[in-house]
Amino acid sequence: MSSKVVKNQILALSGQVLPAALGMVSFMWLVRILDPKILGEYLIYMTSVVLFEMVKSGGLQSALVMKVSEKDSEKRNRVIGSAYWLGSIVVLISGIALVVTYFLPFGSADSGFKVFCVWYSVLGIITLPLHIAEAEAVADQNLIFLLLLRILQSINPLIVASFAFLGFNSLQWLATVHVGVNFILLLYVLISKKTNPANIFKKTKEEVKGLVNLIKYTLATLGTTNILKSADTFLIGSFLGPTFVALYAIPQKLTELFEIPLRTLSTTAFPQLAAYHNAREKHRFNNAFISYLTWAYILYIPGLILAFILAPTLVLIIGGEKYASSADIFRVFVFFGAFLPLNRITGIVLDAIQKPGLNFLKVAMMALVNIVADIAALYFSGDLRWVAFASVINAATGCFLGILFIKKAGVLNDEKIMPLVSQNFQEILEKVKIKLAISR
Repeated sequence: MSSKVVKNQILALSGQVLPAALGMVSFMWLVRILDPKILGEYLIYMTSVVLFEMVKSGGLQSALVMKVSEKDSEKRNRVIGSAYWLGSIVVLISGIALVVTYFLPFGSADSGFKVFCVWYSVLGIITLPLHIAEAEAVADQNLIFLLLLRILQSINPLIVASFAFLGFNSLQWLATVHVGVNFILLLYVLISKKTNPANIFKKTKEEVKGLVNLIKYTLATLGTTNILKSADTFLIGSFLGPTFVALYAIPQKLTELFEIPLRTLSTTAFPQLAAYHNAREKHRFNNAFISYLTWAYILYIPGLILAFILAPTLVLIIGGEKYASSADIFRVFVFFGAFLPLNRITGIVLDAIQKPGLNFLKVAMMALVNIVADIAALYFSGDLRWVAFASVINAATGCFLGILFIKKAGVLNDEKIMPLVSQNFQEILEKVKIKLAISR
């Protein structure tokens, strides 16, 4: 393996681990500074930001990475300009809808969602060049800038926490600081010429259509995935109030750590599976799928067992004494983690075999199941442990549909997946035993 490849892998991994670490430190500080009600409202605000930003830029970034070409600078500028135009239209429509929503007679003016409605028109314009600069960096494999950008973005919550520590701890202040830091980051990106919003004047109808065709399934899947992740926060806020959002957020933040190994795994699994599919090497495709799934569970099972045992300690570390009661909620989330590898890897398989429509249907059904189960849990019990259990049900639904759809697409046919994983695990175990015996 060349030193350049190793360097790129280290930079790519750092681009995931360092921002996650900074985000966790910021969150730990914030939960110790803020009153639970203010924290809950801020989390509702940030959940709204993430949801709308994903709708605006998630699919657009993926399409840009596929279409941007360094060799043809004119085409590149047309594609980027078309992306700016398309993103601006989304911001304009979203902004108008949110301003109208702000004046509707529900919720207080200082609630997390109402504050978001006020700020998003500004925030959406500020962050559009940031997202396009990020996509350009991915396309150009400018991993050093990409790492720097993601670290700077991750410092945002740390600065928000610093202002809260200094006494600027109202929701309006927190949102203002969040938008302000993004504006400073925008100035840095523009001054360093990492993207050029003036390319919007080079947009063409053909390139806009091309981007729309590329993002329609990706956008639908990403949007639905984020609705899936956001539903708990919005529904808990609606039924129980922001204080309970804060209580639920501690175990939910810990659960996000479950996803980091799978993100790293997907960066290698997707291109390999896609290559085997394109080459029509079905046997190697199936073997790779089972191998990735086996290694995921080898990694996850010991970690999940430890997480279940150490739940009170982990919750105490993240949230402190006032959120210690959420340990049982995290223990329920551990069962969600048990379904995560199969759910995620079947989604990767559906994308690799070019069945994005089936993957969207899978995610949409999961979102529907999760929302219905959340509402039932909140209406009939008001117990956050049952809300967490709704996530377990939706992950199990994702596994069932994932297996059903990949078999429908001709992967593995009538073979049962988990027995194959068990068999693969036994083979790996035997190889380890042989190597240990030889080393002695």
